[in-house]
Amino acid sequence: MKSIFLIVQCAFSVFCFFCLAAVNWYQGSELVSDSFDWNYTAKFSKLLNGTDTITSPEQISQLDFFIYSAKHYPFVSGLMVCLFIYILFSLFLVMRDVRRHKLIK
Repeated sequence: MKSIFLIVQCAFSVFCFFCLAAVNWYQGSELVSDSFDWNYTAKFSKLLNGTDTITSPEQISQLDFFIYSAKHYPFVSGLMVCLFIYILFSLFLVMRDVRRHKLIK
Protein backbone atom coordinates (compact mmCIF):
# COMPACT_ATOMS: atom_id res chain seq x y z
CA MET A 1 0.00 0.00 0.00
CA LYS A 2 2.89 2.33 0.76
CA SER A 3 4.36 1.91 -2.72
CA ILE A 4 1.02 2.79 -4.35
CA PHE A 5 0.88 5.97 -2.26
CA LEU A 6 4.43 6.84 -3.34
CA ILE A 7 3.65 6.23 -7.01
CA VAL A 8 0.53 8.42 -6.83
CA GLN A 9 2.57 11.17 -5.16
CA CYS A 10 5.23 10.88 -7.83
CA ALA A 11 2.68 11.02 -10.66
CA PHE A 12 0.94 14.04 -9.13
CA SER A 13 4.24 15.86 -8.68
CA VAL A 14 5.19 15.16 -12.31
CA PHE A 15 1.84 16.59 -13.42
CA CYS A 16 2.38 19.70 -11.26
CA PHE A 17 5.92 20.05 -12.61
CA PHE A 18 4.65 20.10 -16.19
CA CYS A 19 1.96 22.64 -15.25
CA LEU A 20 4.59 24.90 -13.68
CA ALA A 21 6.85 24.42 -16.71
CA ALA A 22 4.00 25.61 -18.94
CA VAL A 23 3.47 28.65 -16.71
CA ASN A 24 7.19 29.45 -16.81
CA TRP A 25 7.27 29.04 -20.56
CA TYR A 26 4.29 31.36 -20.95
CA GLN A 27 5.74 33.99 -18.63
CA GLY A 28 9.09 33.76 -20.38
CA SER A 29 7.53 34.31 -23.79
CA GLU A 30 7.33 37.96 -22.75
CA LEU A 31 11.01 38.09 -23.76
CA VAL A 32 9.96 38.36 -27.40
CA SER A 33 8.42 41.78 -26.80
CA ASP A 34 11.16 42.99 -24.42
CA SER A 35 13.96 43.80 -26.85
CA PHE A 36 16.04 45.50 -24.12
CA ASP A 37 16.64 42.14 -22.39
CA TRP A 38 17.60 40.24 -25.54
CA ASN A 39 21.32 40.83 -25.12
CA TYR A 40 21.27 40.18 -21.36
CA THR A 41 18.93 37.20 -21.10
CA ALA A 42 19.09 35.33 -24.41
CA LYS A 43 22.22 33.31 -23.59
CA PHE A 44 21.17 30.12 -25.39
CA SER A 45 20.13 32.08 -28.48
CA LYS A 46 23.56 33.65 -28.74
CA LEU A 47 25.17 30.25 -28.34
CA LEU A 48 22.93 28.50 -30.88
CA ASN A 49 23.04 31.31 -33.47
CA GLY A 50 26.75 31.96 -33.05
CA THR A 51 26.26 35.73 -32.80
CA ASP A 52 27.01 38.31 -30.13
CA THR A 53 23.72 40.20 -30.47
CA ILE A 54 20.12 39.20 -31.03
CA THR A 55 18.44 41.37 -33.65
CA SER A 56 15.04 39.76 -34.19
CA PRO A 57 12.51 37.74 -32.15
CA GLU A 58 12.92 34.78 -34.50
CA GLN A 59 16.47 34.26 -33.21
CA ILE A 60 15.33 33.70 -29.61
CA SER A 61 15.52 30.11 -28.37
CA GLN A 62 12.72 28.54 -26.35
CA LEU A 63 15.20 27.78 -23.55
CA ASP A 64 15.75 31.50 -23.07
CA PHE A 65 12.10 31.84 -22.08
CA PHE A 66 12.87 29.86 -18.92
CA ILE A 67 15.86 32.09 -18.14
CA TYR A 68 13.72 35.20 -18.58
CA SER A 69 11.02 33.72 -16.39
CA ALA A 70 13.54 32.83 -13.67
CA LYS A 71 14.95 36.35 -13.83
CA HIS A 72 11.64 38.22 -13.63
CA TYR A 73 9.34 35.68 -11.90
CA PRO A 74 11.61 33.76 -9.48
CA PHE A 75 8.84 32.38 -7.27
CA VAL A 76 7.29 30.16 -9.94
CA SER A 77 10.72 29.08 -11.18
CA GLY A 78 11.76 28.25 -7.62
CA LEU A 79 8.62 26.16 -7.16
CA MET A 80 9.45 24.31 -10.37
CA VAL A 81 12.99 23.55 -9.17
CA CYS A 82 11.75 22.41 -5.74
CA LEU A 83 9.16 20.19 -7.38
CA PHE A 84 11.83 18.65 -9.61
CA ILE A 85 13.93 17.82 -6.53
CA TYR A 86 10.84 16.32 -4.89
CA ILE A 87 10.24 14.17 -8.00
CA LEU A 88 13.78 12.84 -7.83
CA PHE A 89 13.42 12.12 -4.11
CA SER A 90 10.06 10.36 -4.54
CA LEU A 91 11.45 8.29 -7.44
CA PHE A 92 14.31 7.26 -5.18
CA LEU A 93 11.82 6.19 -2.49
CA VAL A 94 9.72 4.23 -5.01
CA MET A 95 12.79 2.43 -6.37
CA ARG A 96 14.05 1.67 -2.87
CA ASP A 97 10.63 0.31 -1.85
CA VAL A 98 10.36 -1.88 -4.96
CA ARG A 99 13.88 -3.17 -4.48
CA ARG A 100 13.21 -3.98 -0.83
CA HIS A 101 10.06 -5.93 -1.73
CA LYS A 102 11.98 -7.93 -4.35
CA LEU A 103 14.59 -8.88 -1.76
CA ILE A 104 11.94 -10.08 0.70
CA LYS A 105 10.21 -12.37 -1.82
